Parts: sequence; structure tokens; C-alpha cells
Amino acid sequence: MVEYGQRQREYRRKSRALRERPTRPKASPIVIIKHRWGGMAMTIDEVVERAKELYPDLTLKATSARMWTARGLMPGAHIESLGAHGTRAHYPIDAAAQVAAAGYLQDQGFRQKQIAQARQIVLEGVPVEGDLMRDVVALLESGRLQEADSNIFRLPSAEVAAIAGAVQAYAIALATARAGRKMTRTMPPCFHTRQWSQDGKQMFSYFASVLGYYIDPRGAEDITDIAADLDQQIRQQREEIRRKRNTDF
Repeated sequence: MVEYGQRQREYRRKSRALRERPTRPKASPIVIIKHRWGGMAMTIDEVVERAKELYPDLTLKATSARMWTARGLMPGAHIESLGAHGTRAHYPIDAAAQVAAAGYLQDQGFRQKQIAQARQIVLEGVPVEGDLMRDVVALLESGRLQEADSNIFRLPSAEVAAIAGAVQAYAIALATARAGRKMTRTMPPCFHTRQWSQDGKQMFSYFASVLGYYIDPRGAEDITDIAADLDQQIRQQREEIRRKRNTDF
């Protein structure tokens, strides 16, 4: 009985010690934020820093970049609540390419309204409504404007030419940035056009790939014949250069 009592006292002592031992706080769970743009998230400072790598002449500051979302020049952020510590904004990886492209076009003389419209046409598409947009679509698809039911061609208005020019310039700049290349170098583009029906409206989009560097997934099926050969040749040349650099000491 004495031995049994001693074991019970020892058991109670250990149990009490375990209950009184301070517990370590649980580690905060790792939250992976998924959003409609895909990819990992970046802070606004990281977006601007990466955009400046793609377009070194960019003078945009992080504090001003937030205004670009409202003006349609870059995507919005996913806002994460941090409870008592406020919030944190997460921008998609592609935001850096979009900021670089917008900054490049702005330095080329395009207005922010034109850049925002070009961005929408390239990334999302717009309804083909009104004579203005129909002329823009015709100019981007064929490079000329033709009178209906005739062989007569006409010059585009200044507004139509400006919109079409902004769209084409933005498409090239964005594809170049997505390829990870600086926009100071000319790249061989391949342009894509799409028309489709949505909610009873005829929609139009225009975007670009950079052969040998970046193929927009939406236009992969367009890379055939000469374009496919050129894309393969450029990639092979790049691989040969890479190998040579790795073997040269």
C-alpha cells in the first residue's frame, strides 16, 4: 500500500506539472492567396520594382501606382484582412508587365485614357459598337478601311488611327514584358485577333506574341507555318547561345 501511494503521488505530481507547463503558441498557418489572375501575389513596391527592370525609364512611384488601378492602367489588388493589424494588398505577377507597358506607352505620347482602352481591348475585349469601334477593328484586322459594297478605300480619322496605334503598341509592349525582355529592344511580334458573341454583343480583342520568347496562350493555335518556323529557329538560336556561354570560361 505504501508503494502504491507513492506511485499515485508521483503520477499526480507529473500531471500537475504538465498542466502548469506554459504552452507554445501555434504557428500561424501559411495562407496561399488564389485570385482570378492566377500566379503568385506581389506587393505594390515589388510590382513597381519589377516594372522598372522591364522598362528602365519608368518614373512611377509606388504611391502613385495605386491611382493607376482607378484609371484602368493596371489590375486591382486582392485585399487580405490582417485583423487588428489592418490590411495587405496583393497584386498579380502580371501587374508588373502591365505597369511597364503602360509606362512605355505614356512616354510614347499616348494619353492614359487611350492606354486604358488599349489595355481593355488586349486583355479582355470590347463590344464592337458604333462606327468608331468598327473602324478600329477593321484597321487592326486588315490595315485599311473599305467602304461597304465597294472597292473604295478611305483614310481613318485621327481618333481611329490613335486608338488602333495604342492597341498595337500596347499589345507588343505587354508581350515583350511578359517575355521578360526590356522594351528598349525591338522584338518580332505575331498579332492575334479574336471576335466572338457575348450577351448578344459582338466582342473584339487584339493581342500579340513575341516569337521565340513568349506565346500568348490565347493565340497558340495561330502559330503555324512561317510563324512556327521562325519561333522554333529563334528558340534554337537562344539555346545555342546559352550553351556556349555556359561552356566558355
